[in-house]
Amino acid sequence: MYKELIISILIVILVFTLDYFTQKYTNNAINNISNDLIMFEGKIDKDEVDVESVNKDIDELNKKWQNYQSKLSYYIEHNELEKVETALVTGQSLVKTQDYGQAISEFEKTIFILQHIDEKYSVNLRNIF
Repeated sequence: MYKELIISILIVILVFTLDYFTQKYTNNAINNISNDLIMFEGKIDKDEVDVESVNKDIDELNKKWQNYQSKLSYYIEHNELEKVETALVTGQSLVKTQDYGQAISEFEKTIFILQHIDEKYSVNLRNIF
């Protein structure tokens, strides 16, 4: 009787501990990418845009997302991550064609999707019930 109770308690503690670390990593990744997108929007929202610098920054942002995505894909649905990937690639192609107004719209969409993922996978009573 006591063995089963102890094992059950250990499993519950393990589940909550792993959830804590995955949620912390998810929050960190989403906040970093969202902040980078906001800063990037500020760069392309100007009258004079340095095309070379902007293209370099968007490539770095894409590499950063690929790094986060490889780890997030272990515990987040792939179709959610694909939505972010699609919006980022669309924004990247719009930046490369210098359609900055549409690119800002795509980056706003990406930020919204990232915030939705953060809310969806957070542990709270609304998600539990």
